[in-house]
Amino acid sequence: MEKNSPWVGGGSPVGGGGPVGGGSPVRGGGPVGGTGRLAGKVALITGAASGMGAAHARAMAREGAKVAIADIATEAGEQLAAELGSASYHDHDVTDPAAWQGLVVAVEGMHGPIDVLVNNAGIQVRSVGIEADDDEWAKVTGVNQRGVFLGMRAVIPGMAERGGGSVVNVASTAALVGMPGSIPYQASKAAVLGLTRGAAVSYGRNNVRVNAICPGLVVTGMTASASREAVEAMKAQIPLRRDGRPEEVSAAVVFLASDESSYITGVALPIDGGFIAL
Repeated sequence: MEKNSPWVGGGSPVGGGGPVGGGSPVRGGGPVGGTGRLAGKVALITGAASGMGAAHARAMAREGAKVAIADIATEAGEQLAAELGSASYHDHDVTDPAAWQGLVVAVEGMHGPIDVLVNNAGIQVRSVGIEADDDEWAKVTGVNQRGVFLGMRAVIPGMAERGGGSVVNVASTAALVGMPGSIPYQASKAAVLGLTRGAAVSYGRNNVRVNAICPGLVVTGMTASASREAVEAMKAQIPLRRDGRPEEVSAAVVFLASDESSYITGVALPIDGGFIAL
Protein backbone atom coordinates (compact mmCIF):
# COMPACT_ATOMS: atom_id res chain seq x y z
CA MET A 1 0.00 0.00 0.00
CA GLU A 2 1.31 3.44 -0.85
CA LYS A 3 1.77 5.63 2.20
CA ASN A 4 -0.01 8.82 1.25
CA SER A 5 0.39 11.83 3.49
CA PRO A 6 1.26 15.35 2.45
CA TRP A 7 1.88 16.49 6.00
CA VAL A 8 2.55 13.76 8.52
CA GLY A 9 4.85 14.85 11.31
CA GLY A 10 5.45 16.74 14.47
CA GLY A 11 6.61 20.07 15.77
CA SER A 12 4.96 23.40 16.32
CA PRO A 13 5.18 26.16 13.74
CA VAL A 14 8.27 28.31 14.17
CA GLY A 15 9.69 30.95 11.91
CA GLY A 16 12.63 33.30 12.04
CA GLY A 17 13.54 36.22 14.21
CA GLY A 18 12.88 37.11 17.77
CA PRO A 19 15.09 38.54 20.48
CA VAL A 20 16.54 36.34 23.15
CA GLY A 21 17.03 37.60 26.63
CA GLY A 22 15.52 37.59 30.06
CA GLY A 23 12.17 36.14 29.05
CA SER A 24 9.08 36.45 31.19
CA PRO A 25 9.21 36.27 34.97
CA VAL A 26 8.92 32.90 36.63
CA ARG A 27 5.60 32.53 38.41
CA GLY A 28 4.87 30.48 41.46
CA GLY A 29 2.53 27.55 41.66
CA GLY A 30 1.78 25.19 38.82
CA PRO A 31 -0.81 22.77 37.48
CA VAL A 32 -1.89 19.84 39.57
CA GLY A 33 -2.78 16.28 38.67
CA GLY A 34 0.60 14.67 37.96
CA THR A 35 2.62 12.23 40.02
CA GLY A 36 5.90 14.15 40.15
CA ARG A 37 7.72 12.08 37.54
CA LEU A 38 9.73 15.16 36.51
CA ALA A 39 9.92 16.83 39.90
CA GLY A 40 13.02 18.98 40.27
CA LYS A 41 13.87 18.89 36.56
CA VAL A 42 14.24 21.91 34.29
CA ALA A 43 12.85 21.36 30.78
CA LEU A 44 13.48 23.59 27.78
CA ILE A 45 10.99 23.09 24.93
CA THR A 46 11.24 24.83 21.57
CA GLY A 47 8.16 25.64 19.52
CA ALA A 48 6.17 25.30 22.72
CA ALA A 49 3.72 28.19 22.49
CA SER A 50 1.10 26.19 20.60
CA GLY A 51 0.24 22.82 19.10
CA MET A 52 2.12 19.75 20.26
CA GLY A 53 4.77 21.89 21.91
CA ALA A 54 2.19 23.44 24.22
CA ALA A 55 0.83 19.98 25.01
CA HIS A 56 4.36 18.87 25.93
CA ALA A 57 4.81 21.92 28.15
CA ARG A 58 1.55 21.27 29.98
CA ALA A 59 2.31 17.58 30.46
CA MET A 60 5.81 18.22 31.77
CA ALA A 61 4.69 20.98 34.12
CA ARG A 62 1.95 18.69 35.40
CA GLU A 63 4.64 16.17 36.30
CA GLY A 64 6.60 18.74 38.29
CA ALA A 65 9.11 20.15 35.80
CA LYS A 66 10.07 23.81 35.61
CA VAL A 67 9.35 24.59 32.00
CA ALA A 68 11.01 27.11 29.71
CA ILE A 69 8.90 27.83 26.63
CA ALA A 70 10.93 28.96 23.61
CA ASP A 71 9.11 30.25 20.54
CA ILE A 72 8.52 33.33 18.40
CA ALA A 73 4.79 33.52 19.22
CA THR A 74 5.20 35.92 22.12
CA GLU A 75 1.59 36.45 23.14
CA ALA A 76 0.68 32.76 23.10
CA GLY A 77 3.92 31.81 24.84
CA GLU A 78 3.47 34.32 27.64
CA GLN A 79 -0.13 33.21 28.14
CA LEU A 80 0.96 29.60 28.42
CA ALA A 81 3.72 30.47 30.89
CA ALA A 82 1.16 32.27 33.05
CA GLU A 83 -1.17 29.28 32.84
CA LEU A 84 1.49 26.80 33.87
CA GLY A 85 2.76 28.69 36.86
CA SER A 86 6.42 27.74 37.41
CA ALA A 87 7.33 28.49 33.81
CA SER A 88 8.92 31.18 31.67
CA TYR A 89 8.62 32.31 28.08
CA HIS A 90 11.59 33.21 25.87
CA ASP A 91 11.51 34.68 22.35
CA HIS A 92 13.84 32.46 20.40
CA ASP A 93 14.94 31.77 16.82
CA VAL A 94 16.15 28.16 16.69
CA THR A 95 18.25 28.84 13.58
CA ASP A 96 20.45 31.45 15.32
CA PRO A 97 23.55 30.03 17.09
CA ALA A 98 24.07 33.15 19.21
CA ALA A 99 20.43 33.09 20.25
CA TRP A 100 20.89 29.56 21.59
CA GLN A 101 23.73 30.66 23.83
CA GLY A 102 21.65 33.52 25.17
CA LEU A 103 18.67 31.24 25.71
CA VAL A 104 20.64 28.75 27.79
CA VAL A 105 22.01 31.55 29.97
CA ALA A 106 18.53 33.01 30.45
CA VAL A 107 16.84 29.70 31.25
CA GLU A 108 19.52 28.56 33.67
CA GLY A 109 19.52 31.96 35.33
CA MET A 110 15.80 31.62 36.03
CA HIS A 111 15.35 27.93 36.69
CA GLY A 112 18.74 26.30 37.16
CA PRO A 113 20.65 23.82 34.98
CA ILE A 114 18.74 22.33 32.07
CA ASP A 115 17.94 18.64 32.59
CA VAL A 116 15.69 18.09 29.57
CA LEU A 117 15.76 19.56 26.06
CA VAL A 118 12.81 18.96 23.74
CA ASN A 119 13.66 20.02 20.18
CA ASN A 120 10.06 20.38 19.04
CA ALA A 121 10.16 23.44 16.76
CA GLY A 122 9.32 22.56 13.17
CA ILE A 123 7.88 23.90 9.95
CA GLN A 124 6.57 22.42 6.75
CA VAL A 125 6.03 23.95 3.32
CA ARG A 126 3.79 21.78 1.19
CA SER A 127 5.70 21.55 -2.05
CA VAL A 128 4.97 18.73 -4.46
CA GLY A 129 8.48 17.30 -4.52
CA ILE A 130 11.87 18.13 -5.99
CA GLU A 131 10.41 21.31 -7.50
CA ALA A 132 10.93 22.90 -4.08
CA ASP A 133 12.98 26.06 -4.50
CA ASP A 134 16.14 27.02 -2.63
CA ASP A 135 14.24 29.23 -0.22
CA GLU A 136 11.94 26.41 0.86
CA TRP A 137 14.84 24.02 1.28
CA ALA A 138 16.78 26.52 3.38
CA LYS A 139 13.79 27.44 5.52
CA VAL A 140 12.63 23.89 6.26
CA THR A 141 16.05 22.39 6.87
CA GLY A 142 17.11 25.48 8.81
CA VAL A 143 14.42 25.01 11.45
CA ASN A 144 13.89 21.26 11.40
CA GLN A 145 17.47 20.06 11.02
CA ARG A 146 19.91 22.86 11.87
CA GLY A 147 17.74 24.01 14.77
CA VAL A 148 17.98 20.55 16.35
CA PHE A 149 21.77 20.47 15.92
CA LEU A 150 22.19 23.95 17.38
CA GLY A 151 19.97 23.08 20.33
CA MET A 152 21.98 19.98 21.17
CA ARG A 153 25.24 21.86 20.70
CA ALA A 154 24.13 24.50 23.16
CA VAL A 155 22.67 22.21 25.83
CA ILE A 156 24.45 18.84 25.78
CA PRO A 157 27.87 20.07 27.01
CA GLY A 158 26.30 21.32 30.24
CA MET A 159 24.39 18.09 30.69
CA ALA A 160 27.56 16.07 30.14
CA GLU A 161 29.51 18.17 32.62
CA ARG A 162 26.83 17.70 35.28
CA GLY A 163 26.55 13.95 34.76
CA GLY A 164 23.53 13.51 32.54
CA GLY A 165 20.34 14.70 30.96
CA SER A 166 17.71 13.80 28.39
CA VAL A 167 17.18 15.17 24.88
CA VAL A 168 13.98 14.43 22.98
CA ASN A 169 14.04 15.35 19.29
CA VAL A 170 10.77 15.52 17.41
CA ALA A 171 11.05 13.77 14.05
CA SER A 172 8.14 12.26 12.10
CA THR A 173 6.92 9.08 10.49
CA ALA A 174 8.03 10.85 7.31
CA ALA A 175 11.57 10.09 8.49
CA LEU A 176 10.81 6.36 8.53
CA VAL A 177 8.87 5.75 5.31
CA GLY A 178 8.77 7.49 1.96
CA MET A 179 5.74 9.60 1.11
CA PRO A 180 4.80 11.63 -1.95
CA GLY A 181 5.60 15.33 -1.77
CA SER A 182 7.26 17.58 0.81
CA ILE A 183 10.72 16.20 0.09
CA PRO A 184 12.59 18.93 2.02
CA TYR A 185 10.45 18.14 5.08
CA GLN A 186 11.09 14.40 4.79
CA ALA A 187 14.81 14.99 4.37
CA SER A 188 14.97 17.29 7.38
CA LYS A 189 13.17 14.82 9.63
CA ALA A 190 15.35 11.93 8.45
CA ALA A 191 18.35 14.06 9.37
CA VAL A 192 16.92 14.46 12.87
CA LEU A 193 17.19 10.70 13.30
CA GLY A 194 20.83 10.78 12.24
CA LEU A 195 21.53 13.58 14.69
CA THR A 196 19.74 11.65 17.41
CA ARG A 197 21.66 8.42 16.92
CA GLY A 198 25.01 10.16 16.56
CA ALA A 199 24.53 12.20 19.72
CA ALA A 200 23.25 9.17 21.65
CA VAL A 201 26.36 7.18 20.82
CA SER A 202 28.72 10.11 21.38
CA TYR A 203 27.40 11.22 24.77
CA GLY A 204 26.11 8.01 26.31
CA ARG A 205 29.33 7.80 28.33
CA ASN A 206 28.26 11.07 29.96
CA ASN A 207 24.82 9.68 30.82
CA VAL A 208 23.20 12.00 28.29
CA ARG A 209 20.32 10.17 26.64
CA VAL A 210 19.15 11.31 23.20
CA ASN A 211 15.98 9.90 21.67
CA ALA A 212 13.55 10.85 18.92
CA ILE A 213 9.81 10.54 18.60
CA CYS A 214 8.12 10.05 15.24
CA PRO A 215 4.52 11.26 15.39
CA GLY A 216 2.11 10.25 12.68
CA LEU A 217 -1.21 11.92 11.98
CA VAL A 218 -1.75 14.46 14.75
CA VAL A 219 -3.87 17.45 13.81
CA THR A 220 -2.33 20.65 15.16
CA GLY A 221 -1.89 24.20 13.89
CA MET A 222 0.78 23.08 11.45
CA THR A 223 -1.42 20.38 9.91
CA ALA A 224 -4.94 21.75 10.33
CA SER A 225 -4.88 23.44 6.91
CA ALA A 226 -4.88 20.06 5.18
CA SER A 227 -8.12 19.19 3.44
CA ARG A 228 -10.69 16.97 5.11
CA GLU A 229 -10.23 14.54 2.24
CA ALA A 230 -6.50 14.29 2.94
CA VAL A 231 -7.14 13.67 6.63
CA GLU A 232 -9.72 10.97 5.93
CA ALA A 233 -7.44 9.30 3.37
CA MET A 234 -4.70 9.21 5.94
CA LYS A 235 -6.95 7.77 8.64
CA ALA A 236 -7.94 4.97 6.28
CA GLN A 237 -4.30 3.85 6.18
CA ILE A 238 -3.85 3.80 9.95
CA PRO A 239 -4.56 0.47 11.69
CA LEU A 240 -6.21 2.26 14.62
CA ARG A 241 -8.33 4.20 12.08
CA ARG A 242 -8.02 7.58 13.77
CA ASP A 243 -5.70 10.53 14.20
CA GLY A 244 -3.63 10.99 17.33
CA ARG A 245 -4.03 13.60 20.02
CA PRO A 246 -1.20 15.92 21.08
CA GLU A 247 -1.56 14.59 24.62
CA GLU A 248 -0.79 11.07 23.41
CA VAL A 249 2.47 12.29 21.93
CA SER A 250 3.24 14.24 25.11
CA ALA A 251 2.94 11.06 27.16
CA ALA A 252 5.91 9.65 25.24
CA VAL A 253 7.87 12.88 25.69
CA VAL A 254 7.33 12.77 29.46
CA PHE A 255 8.42 9.13 29.58
CA LEU A 256 11.63 9.79 27.62
CA ALA A 257 12.37 12.86 29.75
CA SER A 258 11.87 10.98 33.00
CA ASP A 259 14.12 8.57 34.87
CA GLU A 260 11.71 5.79 33.89
CA SER A 261 13.53 5.62 30.55
CA SER A 262 17.02 5.67 32.10
CA TYR A 263 18.24 2.74 29.94
CA ILE A 264 16.80 4.01 26.67
CA THR A 265 18.85 6.07 24.23
CA GLY A 266 19.25 6.36 20.47
CA VAL A 267 15.73 5.19 19.65
CA ALA A 268 13.20 6.53 17.14
CA LEU A 269 9.78 5.91 18.68
CA PRO A 270 6.81 5.90 16.27
CA ILE A 271 3.60 7.34 17.71
CA ASP A 272 1.41 6.69 14.74
CA GLY A 273 -1.46 4.28 15.39
CA GLY A 274 0.43 1.53 13.59
CA PHE A 275 0.98 3.46 10.34
CA ILE A 276 4.55 2.33 9.64
CA ALA A 277 3.71 -1.28 10.51
CA LEU A 278 1.78 -1.64 7.26
